[in-house]
Amino acid sequence: MDIKLAFLNRELENEIYIKILPGADTKEGQVWLLHKVLYGLKQASREWYLKLRGQLEELGFKRSNADHRVFTKIIDGKLFIIAIYIDDFLLFSRRIDNIKVIKGKLSKHFEIKDLEEAKWIL
Repeated sequence: MDIKLAFLNRELENEIYIKILPGADTKEGQVWLLHKVLYGLKQASREWYLKLRGQLEELGFKRSNADHRVFTKIIDGKLFIIAIYIDDFLLFSRRIDNIKVIKGKLSKHFEIKDLEEAKWIL
């Protein structure tokens, strides 16, 4: 599963201003205040992770102490695991209906692209 435009899902906690290069629609020396995280900002990955972690914890997942990119939850007595690599997720469960439910809940917060069953991972 892939989260589309992941880094744009988070509002900035601090004020960040950027100086815009002059072009067709901008004047020289123009400065803009950012309202959302952009790819390339130092804090972009951290802000995205905090947003994602908050949503997963709201859904009852617990972060692994061994690897902060792994979240777990017991659903109907079965272990459910979400492994994260930036904006890509691997969902593990013995019950496909649990995977569908979690995908549905995540799609309420993020625009997701279902990449179907994983054939291989690194």
